[in-house]
Amino acid sequence: VHLARAQSAKDGAPTQGVIWLSSPGDCILAAGTHSRVTWGAETLPKCQEICEKDRKCWAVDFSTYNSYPRCKLLIAPPAGATPKQAGISEATCSIKATQLSRYAFNGRLGSGAMGSHTPVARCMATFNMQAGDYNGCDFQGLKMSGTDFSKASGVGATFSFATLLGFQARESNLRGAMFERTEAQKSKFDFADMSDSMCIGANFRDASMEGVTLTNAKLADAHLDGAVLTKASLQNVDGEKASFRNADMTGADLRGARFTSASFEGAILFEADVTGASFKDADVTGTVWGFVTGFDTVDFTGAKGAPSPDAVACTQKAAPCNPFG
Repeated sequence: VHLARAQSAKDGAPTQGVIWLSSPGDCILAAGTHSRVTWGAETLPKCQEICEKDRKCWAVDFSTYNSYPRCKLLIAPPAGATPKQAGISEATCSIKATQLSRYAFNGRLGSGAMGSHTPVARCMATFNMQAGDYNGCDFQGLKMSGTDFSKASGVGATFSFATLLGFQARESNLRGAMFERTEAQKSKFDFADMSDSMCIGANFRDASMEGVTLTNAKLADAHLDGAVLTKASLQNVDGEKASFRNADMTGADLRGARFTSASFEGAILFEADVTGASFKDADVTGTVWGFVTGFDTVDFTGAKGAPSPDAVACTQKAAPCNPFG
Protein backbone atom coordinates (compact mmCIF):
# COMPACT_ATOMS: atom_id res chain seq x y z
CA VAL A 1 0.00 0.00 0.00
CA HIS A 2 1.37 3.41 -0.87
CA LEU A 3 0.20 6.93 -1.35
CA ALA A 4 0.09 8.33 -4.86
CA ARG A 5 2.29 11.34 -5.50
CA ALA A 6 0.00 13.28 -7.84
CA GLN A 7 1.12 16.90 -8.18
CA SER A 8 -2.37 18.06 -9.21
CA ALA A 9 -5.88 16.63 -9.41
CA LYS A 10 -5.44 16.29 -13.18
CA ASP A 11 -2.79 13.59 -12.58
CA GLY A 12 -5.53 11.28 -11.35
CA ALA A 13 -6.48 9.83 -7.98
CA PRO A 14 -5.33 6.38 -6.79
CA THR A 15 -7.55 3.38 -7.56
CA GLN A 16 -5.61 0.66 -5.73
CA GLY A 17 -4.72 0.32 -2.06
CA VAL A 18 -6.94 3.30 -1.27
CA ILE A 19 -6.89 4.56 2.32
CA TRP A 20 -9.89 6.64 3.39
CA LEU A 21 -9.82 9.55 5.82
CA SER A 22 -13.06 11.18 6.93
CA SER A 23 -14.55 14.22 8.59
CA PRO A 24 -18.17 14.85 9.65
CA GLY A 25 -20.04 17.33 7.46
CA ASP A 26 -20.37 18.07 3.77
CA CYS A 27 -17.19 18.40 1.69
CA ILE A 28 -16.20 21.95 0.77
CA LEU A 29 -15.43 21.98 -2.94
CA ALA A 30 -12.13 23.45 -4.05
CA ALA A 31 -12.46 26.63 -6.12
CA GLY A 32 -13.37 25.98 -9.73
CA THR A 33 -14.33 22.32 -9.19
CA HIS A 34 -17.60 20.43 -9.04
CA SER A 35 -19.12 17.15 -7.93
CA ARG A 36 -21.60 14.72 -9.43
CA VAL A 37 -24.38 12.92 -7.55
CA THR A 38 -24.84 9.14 -7.67
CA TRP A 39 -28.18 8.10 -6.18
CA GLY A 40 -27.68 4.33 -6.35
CA ALA A 41 -25.21 4.10 -3.46
CA GLU A 42 -27.21 3.55 -0.28
CA THR A 43 -24.29 3.42 2.18
CA LEU A 44 -20.98 5.20 2.69
CA PRO A 45 -18.96 2.02 1.93
CA LYS A 46 -20.81 1.62 -1.38
CA CYS A 47 -20.21 5.27 -2.21
CA GLN A 48 -16.49 4.84 -1.48
CA GLU A 49 -16.40 1.68 -3.59
CA ILE A 50 -17.68 3.58 -6.62
CA CYS A 51 -15.09 6.31 -6.10
CA GLU A 52 -12.22 3.87 -5.59
CA LYS A 53 -12.51 2.61 -9.16
CA ASP A 54 -12.57 6.12 -10.65
CA ARG A 55 -9.30 7.98 -11.26
CA LYS A 56 -11.27 11.21 -11.55
CA CYS A 57 -12.76 10.77 -8.08
CA TRP A 58 -10.75 12.20 -5.16
CA ALA A 59 -13.37 12.19 -2.41
CA VAL A 60 -16.96 11.35 -1.60
CA ASP A 61 -19.63 13.35 0.17
CA PHE A 62 -22.21 10.97 1.61
CA SER A 63 -25.38 12.07 3.40
CA THR A 64 -29.07 11.43 3.79
CA TYR A 65 -31.12 14.15 2.12
CA ASN A 66 -34.85 14.13 2.98
CA SER A 67 -34.51 10.44 3.92
CA TYR A 68 -32.78 9.59 0.61
CA PRO A 69 -29.11 8.52 0.64
CA ARG A 70 -26.98 10.82 -1.51
CA CYS A 71 -23.50 9.99 -2.80
CA LYS A 72 -21.50 12.83 -4.34
CA LEU A 73 -18.21 12.16 -6.13
CA LEU A 74 -15.63 14.98 -6.13
CA ILE A 75 -13.24 15.53 -9.03
CA ALA A 76 -10.64 17.31 -6.85
CA PRO A 77 -9.49 17.12 -3.21
CA PRO A 78 -11.92 19.08 -1.01
CA ALA A 79 -10.81 22.12 0.98
CA GLY A 80 -12.52 20.96 4.16
CA ALA A 81 -15.92 20.03 5.57
CA THR A 82 -18.93 22.12 6.66
CA PRO A 83 -21.10 21.67 9.77
CA LYS A 84 -24.40 19.82 9.57
CA GLN A 85 -26.96 21.53 7.31
CA ALA A 86 -30.76 21.67 7.49
CA GLY A 87 -32.47 18.68 5.89
CA ILE A 88 -29.20 16.73 5.74
CA SER A 89 -28.27 14.14 8.36
CA GLU A 90 -25.12 12.14 9.03
CA ALA A 91 -23.10 13.86 6.31
CA THR A 92 -19.56 12.54 5.94
CA CYS A 93 -16.73 13.87 3.78
CA SER A 94 -14.27 11.08 2.92
CA ILE A 95 -11.05 11.65 0.97
CA LYS A 96 -8.57 9.33 -0.65
CA ALA A 97 -5.45 9.69 1.49
CA THR A 98 -2.71 11.20 -0.67
CA GLN A 99 -0.15 13.87 0.06
CA LEU A 100 -2.05 16.22 -2.25
CA SER A 101 -5.46 15.66 -0.65
CA ARG A 102 -4.12 15.82 2.91
CA TYR A 103 -2.41 19.12 2.19
CA ALA A 104 -5.55 20.60 0.57
CA PHE A 105 -7.91 19.68 3.42
CA ASN A 106 -8.31 22.37 6.08
CA GLY A 107 -9.45 20.66 9.25
CA ARG A 108 -9.13 17.46 11.22
CA LEU A 109 -9.46 14.12 9.46
CA GLY A 110 -10.27 10.88 11.22
CA SER A 111 -8.99 7.42 10.39
CA GLY A 112 -10.53 4.97 7.99
CA ALA A 113 -12.68 3.77 10.87
CA MET A 114 -15.29 6.21 9.59
CA GLY A 115 -15.29 4.53 6.20
CA SER A 116 -15.60 0.98 5.00
CA HIS A 117 -12.25 -0.65 5.66
CA THR A 118 -10.93 0.09 9.13
CA PRO A 119 -12.42 -1.18 12.42
CA VAL A 120 -12.11 1.26 15.30
CA ALA A 121 -10.14 -1.17 17.51
CA ARG A 122 -7.35 -1.38 14.93
CA CYS A 123 -6.45 2.25 15.53
CA MET A 124 -6.14 2.05 19.30
CA ALA A 125 -2.81 3.43 20.55
CA THR A 126 -1.10 1.02 22.95
CA PHE A 127 2.39 0.62 24.36
CA ASN A 128 3.17 -2.37 22.12
CA MET A 129 2.19 -1.81 18.48
CA GLN A 130 4.90 -3.93 16.86
CA ALA A 131 4.26 -5.18 13.32
CA GLY A 132 0.63 -4.00 13.41
CA ASP A 133 -1.50 -2.54 10.63
CA TYR A 134 -2.28 1.12 11.39
CA ASN A 135 -2.63 2.44 7.86
CA GLY A 136 -4.69 5.62 7.81
CA CYS A 137 -5.14 5.71 11.59
CA ASP A 138 -5.49 9.01 13.46
CA PHE A 139 -3.15 9.48 16.44
CA GLN A 140 -3.29 13.26 16.27
CA GLY A 141 -2.34 14.96 19.54
CA LEU A 142 -1.89 11.71 21.48
CA LYS A 143 0.88 11.01 23.99
CA MET A 144 2.70 7.92 22.70
CA SER A 145 6.11 8.32 24.30
CA GLY A 146 8.00 5.04 24.52
CA THR A 147 5.55 3.23 22.23
CA ASP A 148 7.08 0.34 20.26
CA PHE A 149 5.96 0.80 16.63
CA SER A 150 8.78 -1.34 15.18
CA LYS A 151 8.06 -2.98 11.82
CA ALA A 152 4.49 -1.66 11.95
CA SER A 153 2.67 -0.13 8.98
CA GLY A 154 1.29 3.37 9.37
CA VAL A 155 0.88 4.43 5.75
CA GLY A 156 -1.01 7.71 5.68
CA ALA A 157 -1.40 7.73 9.47
CA THR A 158 -1.64 11.02 11.37
CA PHE A 159 0.77 11.78 14.23
CA SER A 160 0.46 15.56 13.98
CA PHE A 161 0.87 17.39 17.31
CA ALA A 162 1.48 14.05 19.04
CA THR A 163 4.14 13.49 21.71
CA LEU A 164 6.45 10.67 20.59
CA LEU A 165 9.43 11.01 22.94
CA GLY A 166 11.50 7.84 22.67
CA PHE A 167 9.08 6.44 20.07
CA GLN A 168 10.42 3.16 18.60
CA ALA A 169 9.64 2.93 14.88
CA ARG A 170 12.58 0.94 13.51
CA GLU A 171 11.87 -0.59 10.07
CA SER A 172 8.31 0.76 10.06
CA ASN A 173 6.36 1.82 6.98
CA LEU A 174 5.25 5.43 7.42
CA ARG A 175 4.86 6.51 3.82
CA GLY A 176 2.78 9.64 3.52
CA ALA A 177 2.29 9.89 7.29
CA MET A 178 1.62 13.26 8.92
CA PHE A 179 4.06 14.52 11.57
CA GLU A 180 3.27 18.24 11.64
CA ARG A 181 4.56 19.81 14.88
CA THR A 182 5.13 16.35 16.34
CA GLU A 183 7.45 16.14 19.36
CA ALA A 184 9.69 13.13 18.61
CA GLN A 185 12.98 13.89 20.37
CA LYS A 186 15.29 10.91 20.88
CA SER A 187 12.93 8.70 18.91
CA LYS A 188 14.14 5.84 16.71
CA PHE A 189 13.21 5.67 13.03
CA ASP A 190 16.16 3.58 11.84
CA PHE A 191 15.54 2.07 8.38
CA ALA A 192 11.93 3.28 8.40
CA ASP A 193 10.22 4.35 5.17
CA MET A 194 8.96 7.92 5.69
CA SER A 195 8.88 8.93 2.05
CA ASP A 196 6.22 11.47 1.07
CA SER A 197 5.64 12.22 4.76
CA MET A 198 4.57 15.66 5.99
CA CYS A 199 6.96 16.69 8.79
CA ILE A 200 6.52 20.47 8.78
CA GLY A 201 7.70 21.91 12.09
CA ALA A 202 8.33 18.45 13.57
CA ASN A 203 10.91 18.03 16.34
CA PHE A 204 13.31 15.12 15.69
CA ARG A 205 16.19 16.44 17.80
CA ASP A 206 18.72 13.73 18.74
CA ALA A 207 16.60 11.11 16.94
CA SER A 208 18.19 7.96 15.54
CA MET A 209 17.31 7.80 11.85
CA GLU A 210 20.03 5.64 10.33
CA GLY A 211 19.05 4.45 6.87
CA VAL A 212 15.67 6.18 7.02
CA THR A 213 13.95 6.97 3.72
CA LEU A 214 12.63 10.54 3.60
CA THR A 215 12.40 10.86 -0.17
CA ASN A 216 10.06 13.70 -1.20
CA ALA A 217 9.23 14.46 2.44
CA LYS A 218 8.21 17.95 3.60
CA LEU A 219 10.70 18.99 6.30
CA ALA A 220 10.15 22.75 6.27
CA ASP A 221 10.85 24.28 9.71
CA ALA A 222 11.62 20.81 11.13
CA HIS A 223 14.29 20.38 13.83
CA LEU A 224 16.79 17.56 13.35
CA ASP A 225 19.64 18.96 15.44
CA GLY A 226 21.96 16.21 16.62
CA ALA A 227 20.01 13.55 14.75
CA VAL A 228 21.79 10.51 13.30
CA LEU A 229 20.95 10.37 9.59
CA THR A 230 23.79 8.15 8.37
CA LYS A 231 23.01 6.46 5.05
CA ALA A 232 19.61 8.18 5.05
CA SER A 233 17.79 9.05 1.82
CA LEU A 234 16.66 12.66 1.62
CA GLN A 235 16.24 12.85 -2.13
CA ASN A 236 14.12 15.78 -3.28
CA VAL A 237 13.09 16.76 0.27
CA ASP A 238 11.79 20.26 0.95
CA GLY A 239 13.87 21.32 3.94
CA GLU A 240 13.31 25.08 3.84
CA LYS A 241 14.31 26.69 7.15
CA ALA A 242 14.90 23.24 8.68
CA SER A 243 17.67 22.80 11.26
CA PHE A 244 20.34 20.09 10.99
CA ARG A 245 22.86 21.53 13.44
CA ASN A 246 25.46 18.92 14.44
CA ALA A 247 23.51 16.19 12.66
CA ASP A 248 25.50 13.18 11.42
CA MET A 249 24.59 12.76 7.75
CA THR A 250 27.52 10.57 6.76
CA GLY A 251 26.76 8.76 3.52
CA ALA A 252 23.34 10.41 3.18
CA ASP A 253 21.68 10.82 -0.21
CA LEU A 254 20.70 14.48 -0.65
CA ARG A 255 20.27 14.50 -4.42
CA GLY A 256 17.91 17.24 -5.54
CA ALA A 257 17.11 18.28 -1.97
CA ARG A 258 16.18 21.89 -1.25
CA PHE A 259 17.52 23.41 1.97
CA THR A 260 16.74 27.08 1.42
CA SER A 261 17.62 29.11 4.55
CA ALA A 262 18.28 25.91 6.50
CA SER A 263 20.86 25.56 9.32
CA PHE A 264 23.71 23.07 8.96
CA GLU A 265 26.26 24.41 11.43
CA GLY A 266 28.57 21.60 12.51
CA ALA A 267 26.73 18.94 10.48
CA ILE A 268 28.75 16.02 9.05
CA LEU A 269 28.18 15.29 5.36
CA PHE A 270 31.15 12.96 4.84
CA GLU A 271 30.62 10.72 1.78
CA ALA A 272 27.20 12.28 1.16
CA ASP A 273 25.76 12.61 -2.35
CA VAL A 274 24.77 16.26 -2.78
CA THR A 275 24.26 16.21 -6.55
CA GLY A 276 21.87 18.97 -7.56
CA ALA A 277 21.12 19.95 -3.96
CA SER A 278 20.41 23.56 -3.02
CA PHE A 279 21.73 25.26 0.12
CA LYS A 280 20.60 28.70 -1.03
CA ASP A 281 20.76 31.23 1.84
CA ALA A 282 21.50 28.37 4.26
CA ASP A 283 24.03 28.51 7.11
CA VAL A 284 26.70 25.88 6.46
CA THR A 285 29.29 27.35 8.82
CA GLY A 286 31.55 24.59 10.08
CA THR A 287 29.81 21.89 8.05
CA VAL A 288 32.16 18.93 7.57
CA TRP A 289 32.62 17.73 4.00
CA GLY A 290 34.75 14.88 2.66
CA PHE A 291 34.49 12.45 -0.24
CA VAL A 292 31.18 14.09 -1.17
CA THR A 293 29.66 13.35 -4.57
CA GLY A 294 28.32 16.10 -6.83
CA PHE A 295 29.98 18.90 -4.85
CA ASP A 296 30.37 21.03 -7.97
CA THR A 297 26.63 20.88 -8.75
CA VAL A 298 25.44 22.34 -5.44
CA ASP A 299 23.79 25.77 -5.27
CA PHE A 300 25.40 27.77 -2.46
CA THR A 301 23.95 31.12 -3.57
CA GLY A 302 23.78 33.44 -0.57
CA ALA A 303 24.81 30.69 1.84
CA LYS A 304 26.60 31.73 5.03
CA GLY A 305 29.96 30.03 5.42
CA ALA A 306 29.67 28.61 1.91
CA PRO A 307 32.73 26.57 0.88
CA SER A 308 35.14 28.13 -1.59
CA PRO A 309 35.89 26.51 -4.93
CA ASP A 310 39.00 25.07 -3.32
CA ALA A 311 36.86 23.09 -0.91
CA VAL A 312 36.21 20.45 -3.54
CA ALA A 313 39.70 19.22 -2.69
CA CYS A 314 38.17 17.81 0.48
CA THR A 315 36.69 15.02 -1.62
CA GLN A 316 40.20 13.71 -2.18
CA LYS A 317 40.97 13.18 1.49
CA ALA A 318 40.53 9.89 3.30
CA ALA A 319 38.86 11.40 6.36
CA PRO A 320 36.31 14.14 7.04
CA CYS A 321 37.66 17.60 6.48
CA ASN A 322 36.53 21.15 7.13
CA PRO A 323 37.16 23.37 4.09
CA PHE A 324 37.17 26.44 6.31
CA GLY A 325 40.26 25.43 8.31
